[in-house]
Amino acid sequence: MIEATNLSKKFGSTTAVDHVTFAVQPGVVTGFLGPNGAGKSTTMRMILGLDRPTSGQVTVNGQPYAKLVTPFKEIGALIDAKGVHPRRSARSHLRAMAATHGISDRRVDEVLELTGLTAVAKKKAGGYSLGMGQRLGIAGALLGDPRIVMFDEPVNGLDPDGVLWVRQLARRLADNGRTVFLSSHLMSEVQQTADHVIVIGRGRILADASLHEFMGAYARTGVIVTSPDAARLAELVTLEGGLVTQLDHRERVSVTGLDARDIGRIARDHSLWLAELRDESTSLEDAYMRLTADQTDYRAGVPGETGAALKEAAK
Repeated sequence: MIEATNLSKKFGSTTAVDHVTFAVQPGVVTGFLGPNGAGKSTTMRMILGLDRPTSGQVTVNGQPYAKLVTPFKEIGALIDAKGVHPRRSARSHLRAMAATHGISDRRVDEVLELTGLTAVAKKKAGGYSLGMGQRLGIAGALLGDPRIVMFDEPVNGLDPDGVLWVRQLARRLADNGRTVFLSSHLMSEVQQTADHVIVIGRGRILADASLHEFMGAYARTGVIVTSPDAARLAELVTLEGGLVTQLDHRERVSVTGLDARDIGRIARDHSLWLAELRDESTSLEDAYMRLTADQTDYRAGVPGETGAALKEAAK
């Protein structure tokens, strides 16, 4: 388990992490989400003792990282996959790590096999692709067969097969009772992998809930309707308590407050023609964007926008 209590970190006058409190439980995959600059990497670095908290504390299985007797057996982390000497082979890199922590060469061979690097184990890391470098970083994190694994952007640079492998690995580790804490900007992957999410913005915790609870609180649900009679249908739906939102075309609307059966009944009773009628359920990405809309320091305009439109988008 990872536990943070009133954890804060300042860099000069800038507060990167602001009194955050959370717990990452064993047996579940916890996604750590937030915009760039939100404090995710700083929080992970404090968990590993790489940055000293300004105030508060964070523990790994009840102890600060610096006091762990066998840290590699307690927590394995992928923070920077580029932290490998380019002239060392993957096997030499992992053997050096293993030697400093009393881990056998047999375990080195096991993680090379697990991460699919056996065939290129003697190749210099400097010649690795981005995806191969990620696999090597994950191999290092798993070297001590740790009770906790913490991955920062683990699927960065991986092909679809590699992305699926990371998803299955995270799930298998959690199912075996390990604590799995992963940060990612790929919301689709988090939605398919995580049981729980912690969202941070401007250094503060914005949400800490199961994926189901988070989606229930922030995702939109409704019905998409396309009809040449959309204007008339909108009037009737509103009279029955529905809320109608115009979408990308004047004949296409989103309705909340009524289900598809209700809307179909209204259309039938008033002889309105429907070209489309389907339930809409938004993704984790949509829910995340709704929550963090005002937590982003930098927002780009949409291609093609100019002048006032860009100024409005930057707000």
